[in-house]
Amino acid sequence: MKVIKTVLFGLGTVNIGFLKILMSSHRQLIQEYSLSFKIIAVADSSGFAVCDHGFDFEALISLKMAKAKISSLKDFQAHITTENCINRIEGDLLIESSPGNLKDGNPGLSVSMLALQKGWSVVFANKAPLIFLFDRLHQLCSEYGGKVAYSSTVCGGLPVINVLKRDLKLASLIRLRGIFNATTNYILQELDKGGTMEDAIKEAQRLGAAEADPTHDIHGHDTANKLFIIMKSFTSYAGSISDIEVTGIQHVKREQLIEAKLRSKKIKLVASAEPNESGWKLCVKPTEVDADSFLATCEGWEMGIEINTDFYESIAMKNYEADPMGTSAAVLRDAIDLCLQK
Repeated sequence: MKVIKTVLFGLGTVNIGFLKILMSSHRQLIQEYSLSFKIIAVADSSGFAVCDHGFDFEALISLKMAKAKISSLKDFQAHITTENCINRIEGDLLIESSPGNLKDGNPGLSVSMLALQKGWSVVFANKAPLIFLFDRLHQLCSEYGGKVAYSSTVCGGLPVINVLKRDLKLASLIRLRGIFNATTNYILQELDKGGTMEDAIKEAQRLGAAEADPTHDIHGHDTANKLFIIMKSFTSYAGSISDIEVTGIQHVKREQLIEAKLRSKKIKLVASAEPNESGWKLCVKPTEVDADSFLATCEGWEMGIEINTDFYESIAMKNYEADPMGTSAAVLRDAIDLCLQK
């Protein structure tokens, strides 16, 4: 059996879900993959805790359920910097699930680069490092021998990245369209039913699907980030996130949804990639789609994507995800894949 010395950077809902799955699937992991994950360090906003013989999963879950911080653990490393902590740990895998910082990508970006420079592999649940330095992170893998995986950053449990990178080998993208943000899709559904945007946002926050500040979702930036990661993963796209045209749903009114319905249309927040003379036109905006189309069938907490390629023609897939468990499962999926490659 291969024991994977693992560092959890961030102990929010995604990594807590990851720990819950590890608890329930421990025997299956050993039987099917000969893998066991030992959590040797954890970090949250209060700092790092390190335990060479491994933390008890249930104790970490209980800690966060009690809304306590890592600093309350007896293994807490007071006054130690992230860099010093990573340098003193002999690990195999970093799971980067810290809150996304779209100003400079840190601390997730810096800790991921440190881990890769030590030859570790990194699973990203946080999109921000990929948005800032996608190419550099992959370059560090080539230089130091680690690997990265990030399927959970795009539509949670929906295996968009895996299908594109693994299953569509040698294919060239012709066009794609997708609904990548379930919160905005749910809000549009509630508006269509006669509700208000404010009430829909509150319900999304109550369910834990939307942040206290939902602007990132509502204004379309979360969708744009996912589109960027898809294009960097599956094409030779050399642009930046700022090259994507972004319009959110903040100004969509119920009257517009009703008018669209009279024309047998639905309004969705659609991410699209279309070829143009300079390469690609990438766009995120509220878009009318035919009521009987695939994207129109993505309702409420569903996300979906339509992919057109030269070899495989048209592929469409969607999932329903109203809580982070699918994202947590995708993190474990990535971790297993990376560990089996080494």
